[in-house]
Amino acid sequence: MAAGLPPSDPVTPVLSDQPLLEAGNRLLQLWNTGSVLITLGEHGMLLFHGGSQPYPIPTRAKDVFDVSGAGDTALAVFTLGLAAGATPAEAAELANRASGIAVGKLGTATATAAELQAAFAQL
Repeated sequence: MAAGLPPSDPVTPVLSDQPLLEAGNRLLQLWNTGSVLITLGEHGMLLFHGGSQPYPIPTRAKDVFDVSGAGDTALAVFTLGLAAGATPAEAAELANRASGIAVGKLGTATATAAELQAAFAQL
């Protein structure tokens, strides 16, 4: 809706979701920003960055107990990653892992640095 488009049902794989792709590209232009990260719940995230192809990030959550705060976690960690010098794709991967940790806990929860490191060590 922020892109001025009507809502649509999700399509998988996300790179086949034409309304989603149009919305992401439109937001890049409308907001005149370098990156737009769209969270897609159980479908992960999709990063739009400049002239690059959209970068899909599948969800990494193993157990989902409570989705409260997942978007806030994603926003905070994505921003922190960018501020620390990560590329948009690296920051989005961090945000995705942190959100996956948060939803695996009951109530509004945090993801610690140690939990985030462990999530990447499991690759």
